[in-house]
Amino acid sequence: MRISSLTDAPSPATTIRQREPPRWIPLGETVSIRGQEIRGGGFYFGTPRRYEQAWASTVDPTLPYSTHPDWCGEGLNYWPRYAGIGERERGTFLAFLNSERSANTVGISYVFLYFYGLEHRLLRGLPKNDRGREEGEQIISEIQRLQRCYGTNASFRRYSDDLLTTARFVLSISTQVATAVDSDRWGTAEQLAAAQLVAARQPLPTDLAFLWTRAISDEARSSTWDVVLPELKLRFSQLYRSSYPDGLQIQPGRSKYKLNYRWASPDGGLDTIETDLPDITRTVAPMRPLIALMQQAVNDLTPLRRVRRSKDATELAELAAMPETLRALNTPESFKPLEARIDSALADTAFARLSTKELLEACNRGHLAKVGKRDATTLAQALEAIGYGMEPDVRFLGQPLAVDGTLVVFRLPHDASRSPSPAYSAAMLMIQSALAVAGSGDEISESELLAVTHAIEAQFALPERERQRLEAHVHWLLKHPPSIGRLDGRVRLLPQPQREAFASVLVDIAGADGHVSPAEVRIIERFYRALALEPSRMHADLHHASMGTTNRTTGRGAPAVLDADVIAEKLAETARVQSVLAKIFADEESAPNIPVAGSIADVASTPSETRRQVAGLDPDHSALLESILQSDRDEWPRQEFESACEGLGLLPDGAMEMLNEASFSQAGEALLEGNDPLYINDYARSELRATLPETNTEPA
Repeated sequence: MRISSLTDAPSPATTIRQREPPRWIPLGETVSIRGQEIRGGGFYFGTPRRYEQAWASTVDPTLPYSTHPDWCGEGLNYWPRYAGIGERERGTFLAFLNSERSANTVGISYVFLYFYGLEHRLLRGLPKNDRGREEGEQIISEIQRLQRCYGTNASFRRYSDDLLTTARFVLSISTQVATAVDSDRWGTAEQLAAAQLVAARQPLPTDLAFLWTRAISDEARSSTWDVVLPELKLRFSQLYRSSYPDGLQIQPGRSKYKLNYRWASPDGGLDTIETDLPDITRTVAPMRPLIALMQQAVNDLTPLRRVRRSKDATELAELAAMPETLRALNTPESFKPLEARIDSALADTAFARLSTKELLEACNRGHLAKVGKRDATTLAQALEAIGYGMEPDVRFLGQPLAVDGTLVVFRLPHDASRSPSPAYSAAMLMIQSALAVAGSGDEISESELLAVTHAIEAQFALPERERQRLEAHVHWLLKHPPSIGRLDGRVRLLPQPQREAFASVLVDIAGADGHVSPAEVRIIERFYRALALEPSRMHADLHHASMGTTNRTTGRGAPAVLDADVIAEKLAETARVQSVLAKIFADEESAPNIPVAGSIADVASTPSETRRQVAGLDPDHSALLESILQSDRDEWPRQEFESACEGLGLLPDGAMEMLNEASFSQAGEALLEGNDPLYINDYARSELRATLPETNTEPA
């Protein structure tokens, strides 16, 4: 587009002297400025006599313009006025009006200047008759055309949407009740649609219920949730349809809705239009059930939001953080080969052994030199997302993964557990102990160990979903026998009578094959020490066990056999071992978090005179902030946070507010979120770390 249509001007800057009051040039008409035709109409034209008539977009033919265009609009401010812009910009605007008004290279400010005139005509300039209604429909069509050309600009889309909604309502062009919306914002159109549905006593459609609920939810309306907006909308929709299959009908209140339109033009201000519709902006109590659903969706998506806002977000991490109900709908294409590989490996077997490196490479994590607990957890959660489990799984008391090691994969049942039950934890300890005292995997066949596993599963009454995982772990244990050192700390927790009963079970397991090898004797002796039992008792116990156990070897040189019946019988005799083991693990799960060295509570022991000031905070709040910034933990137990505050003489809620204020000033977002535990905003933490001295920028 060029300004060549105005080349008859006698000079680059032309002043037209004729004066006439402003008038509306209807769409489709043509006017002339000293012989230059401006085709298409749709703008005000003339010379205002008073300032209040000088509407922003009025084309004053007495003002000079230039034939050298400024298509980018570099000389325009945020609210341009035809009378206040430069000569180059006036000439460019006239050329825009003289064109098809659709070029995507033109600066959006020129489009807004044109829009101002349409806005003024629709809301304040139309005659109050059928002719005015007909012209209004024509202008609405023109605005819709502009949206198709320039609707990618968010500001123009917002203002034009609101104008269309308001104009249709004022002109009574559309009386149809909206049943769906195509928007991600709670604007005039959406509010009006909701008010119409409430007035008609019709249930809210899912998309409108989401927008309304998010707008009145304290947490969900924060822009920090925009990174998971599609998932938030989908999760809310799942919960809404589950709770209200036919939609929720909101009872109308007595107050009436006021349609507020904020003008795009600098001349308009705010128009308030009275309606006969219920005021849905004051409807709170009937919406509380939906607010609760939104909060549940927010809680479900908190891990995913944290991942997406971190600097090292990956498809693997996102899939692992995805709520279970959304994972099947969001499996990345890059995971399809991995899914096919595992499916093929499990074609003819319930358990398959794969290399850890193979799985990591399939998840684009093959560069890891060491698999930490966080990486192992992420991998397990990602496999869950595509329907598979793995062992060892650190969430289920499994050992950490070795990059050059192997793991066992299996198909997860639909009701698979996401954390170990106390009974599972106790059964795992018993099986690991049984394998330790029975010898290495090379001496025990898979069938023998599985027989023992089944006996222990039955004694601990494990459901099928936990039995499957336990058996997968046993398959892994066959090639990776457990270390006695990993078991010491757990068996030491047993009370004296249960420690003795546990020792009795282990002795019987060792003698289940009719023979106790020197290696088994050394291992049992180690267990006696871990159980704080007198090692000298061990030989007598082994002797008594052998007297009551039939030799089950089949002859000289025959392989050792673990007798599942003997083990099951002994477990039944010592049922109190199972109950105590289960109670220990249950107590471990509910025990309070005890601060350890390097935790947030350590700041209280730092002398106040040595504390520095960071982020504009006093020394005490600075010390609290530094302890959080120097850690990579994603959450802090409320009790631990309160203990640290107490040691510093700070009130927890006040300290949290102070830290978040400092975070807002530095990063524009809160650092601490939630209540118990307190979640750490990764982005805010990263920004605040940059304010620390060089020596303290690395996390502890």
